[in-house]
Amino acid sequence: MYTPEVYQYSLLDFLYSPFLLFFILYFAKSIRDKRIEKEPEFKYFLPAVIIKIIGAITVVLVYTLYYKGGDTNYYFNDGRGLVRLMFKRPDYFSDILFNGMDFSKFYYFDSETGYPAYYRQSQTYFVVRIIWPLILLGLQSFIATSILLALISFGGIWRMYRVFIAEFPQYKKQFAIAFFFVPSVFFWGSGLLKDTITFSAIGYFFYSFYMAFIRREKVFTNLIIVYLSMGVIINIKPYIFVGLLPGTLIWIIGHYTSKIQGNFIRGVTFPTAISIGIACGYLLLIILGDELGKYSLDKILMEASISNYDLKQSYYKGNSFDIGKVDPTFSGMLEKFFPAVNAALFRPYLWESNNLLMAVSGVENFLILIFTLYTLYRIRVFGIFAFFAKSNLLTFSLIFSLFFAFSVGISTSNFGSLVRYRIPLLPFYISSLYIINGMVTERKNQKREKRIYGLCTQQLSCVFCKPFMKHNQYPQTIIQKLCS
Repeated sequence: MYTPEVYQYSLLDFLYSPFLLFFILYFAKSIRDKRIEKEPEFKYFLPAVIIKIIGAITVVLVYTLYYKGGDTNYYFNDGRGLVRLMFKRPDYFSDILFNGMDFSKFYYFDSETGYPAYYRQSQTYFVVRIIWPLILLGLQSFIATSILLALISFGGIWRMYRVFIAEFPQYKKQFAIAFFFVPSVFFWGSGLLKDTITFSAIGYFFYSFYMAFIRREKVFTNLIIVYLSMGVIINIKPYIFVGLLPGTLIWIIGHYTSKIQGNFIRGVTFPTAISIGIACGYLLLIILGDELGKYSLDKILMEASISNYDLKQSYYKGNSFDIGKVDPTFSGMLEKFFPAVNAALFRPYLWESNNLLMAVSGVENFLILIFTLYTLYRIRVFGIFAFFAKSNLLTFSLIFSLFFAFSVGISTSNFGSLVRYRIPLLPFYISSLYIINGMVTERKNQKREKRIYGLCTQQLSCVFCKPFMKHNQYPQTIIQKLCS
């Protein structure tokens, strides 16, 4: 693979980028001020935009000044070469834009345009075909281009956040933390990387699916967005779509079967619908076999095993970990379910972090582990299954995050890759923990209210009990004394 030179900063980076940043923040503040009165969640809009842009700029600085190269540098150089080719040979440019890039088109480029690094990798070069307009608008400034990508990708993340607060409006702050302020998410999900684009595409897919099938609003428009975002995901990281599919099918089936009257009919319909959904999902994966490539059903187990082995090798400079030999069979994969999920959610541990970026991930993982153990303690571990029936969104969120964690953990044995690949699952997983803890607290409050309700001879309607009801305070000895 051709290795381009490390990006050299120019005066444009320090003049145009601040101007662009000022314009974006002014526009974001105007949106917040206009919407915040009717939609209180816009309280987090401007801080979320700011942290997203900070993440994007930090990625540029880390890759140019610390790593002195890497994926984001290659994407930018390839995109800049494509922009230059547009002005030099529009016919060559159009061919690549609409038909993709391969080795046979390498001669399209020369020393004037710059040579592409990803000319052999169609999925990777698909990123370049997406970002070239941003490089053009960014006047070929690395920082300006990254800011523009962060802004556009923010739209998908904000839409995901809006879905969660539509279902659980009482957790606006908690969901804002999960979607916008987790360090791994706003760093790896903001720069000029595959992960930024696919994470945003998940957001558009998730929101439009919700609006089309659950809320039944602007169905045609949202179905188009579902199709386009699915295309972006499949063309860049097909395994993400494989991870989305199970939870999506169960979500839509659960939503419509819950409307059926009668426990018996609903109890019979749900497993039948699940079976049909699994069959349809299996058929869809077979139909999409060519598009999914190495992640098609007949190749995915072997690919996971090969990827796991490769990422352990010495050329990854000690950042690898080992969950044991992965046998490319269904039973072999199932054996590694818990080690793989544990790796994706909680590793690297603090003592496994050997640089600053890994140390930040280590602290983050430790806090997520503590939050998980606290939640499991409150629900007594297996009590989690009782929460599935309470919210189809929670069911989707848990299934997607755990299935995706398994997919990443089983196929990745390098910490550098792991902390990037897992970012789509973190907001869903952390949000699920918030929802479950909220439900546990609500259930305990209801039990306490019923207990106190039984103590009061006037059914908590007397003048003495009303203040306690208003503030959710029920000192038993006081109520017994007042109502006796």
